[in-house]
Amino acid sequence: MKVNDKVISEADIENIKIAVQSRQPVDFFCYTLTPEQKERFLKILKVFLEECDQDYLFNYLSYCLFELLDNASKANAKRIYFKEHNLNIDNEQDYKNGMKAFKENLDENTLHYEAELEAVHLEVHLLLSADDIISITVSNNTKITDNELKRIKEKIEKTKVYTTMADAMNDIDQTEGSGLGIITVLIMLKKMGLASDNLKFTTTDNETIATIVIPKDTFEEI
Repeated sequence: MKVNDKVISEADIENIKIAVQSRQPVDFFCYTLTPEQKERFLKILKVFLEECDQDYLFNYLSYCLFELLDNASKANAKRIYFKEHNLNIDNEQDYKNGMKAFKENLDENTLHYEAELEAVHLEVHLLLSADDIISITVSNNTKITDNELKRIKEKIEKTKVYTTMADAMNDIDQTEGSGLGIITVLIMLKKMGLASDNLKFTTTDNETIATIVIPKDTFEEI
């Protein structure tokens, strides 16, 4: 099932339940992460976890999901911005120069980016599945650059010594904005008793994929 709406309907909720019970994946997508889409995705996650009898994980995973969706949405919008400003996203200096103004530009031109992303079919997908492992996958259909992947790997390594967000505040890369997205996800996983290996990043020629994998019923209720 693949659905692109701004709200989740009762029929959608029932379809999610049926998909989980039959161990089939549930696929939703959007073009930009508006407040309405954020609320919709969080409701989807809540229904999914309740059906998996893992609803006690919602408070933790809702933070993780939002950060991954936000990263994916911005990654797609970033491609639009760099193209419009004749910047080479694979060039390190162009990347640094572009990122200085990108976030502010995105915040001020939400409707423009929503239209452009839809026109060129740049999408953010949420794929949920559950059998012995709960899998939460967020993907966007643009390839991650070598510099972006390097920054993600550096954050993953640094987070291994953090226990709270306060630990990270003075040790972040500001190039991507706040720089706390991936760090937030990893700290939340750590609070759940999981390791950084439970967050996986993969990339292809036209897609970037982030997946949280959680072994079902392997830890007590938090």
